[in-house]
Amino acid sequence: MDYIGSKERLNKWIFGIIEQYYSRDTWGGLTFLDACSGSGAVSKYAIKNNFRVVANDLLEFSSVIISGFSSVNHSNCIDIERHIRNLNNLQSEEGFFSKNYSYTENRLYFTDKNAGLIDAARMYIDKIKNKAIRNYLLYCSIEAMTRVMNTTGVQAAFLKNYKNRAKKLIEFRMETYCLNANDRVKVYNKDILELLNSKNLREDILYIDPPYNERQYGPNYHLYETFVKNDNPEIKGKTGLRNWQGESKSKFCSRRNSLNLLKDIIQATTAYLILISYNSDGLLSREEIENMLINNFNSEVTVYCKRQRRYKSDNERKNKDDLLKEYLFCFTKNRDSQQIF
Repeated sequence: MDYIGSKERLNKWIFGIIEQYYSRDTWGGLTFLDACSGSGAVSKYAIKNNFRVVANDLLEFSSVIISGFSSVNHSNCIDIERHIRNLNNLQSEEGFFSKNYSYTENRLYFTDKNAGLIDAARMYIDKIKNKAIRNYLLYCSIEAMTRVMNTTGVQAAFLKNYKNRAKKLIEFRMETYCLNANDRVKVYNKDILELLNSKNLREDILYIDPPYNERQYGPNYHLYETFVKNDNPEIKGKTGLRNWQGESKSKFCSRRNSLNLLKDIIQATTAYLILISYNSDGLLSREEIENMLINNFNSEVTVYCKRQRRYKSDNERKNKDDLLKEYLFCFTKNRDSQQIF
């Protein structure tokens, strides 16, 4: 799926670093907390590698992706395949997407046909009582929407004319999954400090991949959120944004707040191993983060660095290199951490 800052291509690098602290044969006994799970790329990789995973994000669609990825089992697989076939045989329905995010409504996120099929799919999924199957189908639907969405990759605006991929008929597919993993995955949609202070879990590894700049993720992915919540929200403006400020406004998108928020999260965690992803285009500099960690936690910090290609829409900015530096700050604390899942 299109997602700014997705770590899908960096997972082997990140987990290779984790292996320097915990050998692979111990991963099955460890709890991995993905504090800002986003597209679910890191959580899914951790699930596939046998970790017990706690995934958290302010946006609800994130938890649905991770729940769906881990909810397929031997008993429901045949039913899921049947539901996928049924989704591809639906007829268009009039619903929230066709009324608000189509050519007829002058918001060219989807063609009229695809908007109606998205509405039909959501109505179909809403009738399914089995939560595991429902979550998997929602996850598959988000991926299907991505393939025909008429945007540059984020949803704060649509293109003036339909690009080639948006003209294609939406197709629902069996997306990747991890079989029989549901019992070792928990998902939350909470402020991360609220979750850490709830005393409901004790994590061994904390991974933080926060927003790096002032662009909020709520407006960038509002279509996924509206599809998952199915709440027919009041929308505003030319691009039809939902009230994301009341739902998913992140303090990480403020330079004034982000460094203190990182400090508070690290103070609250039970984790022994802590990893923070950031990049050279972020609100905070490498030196600011590194100094905060050293000064507040009296710990040796290792900063790993990898060159990454800039997100497409950013490549057009003047005076910017095509590449940026992806940082991974790594340090340890709380050696007596115990796993409670």
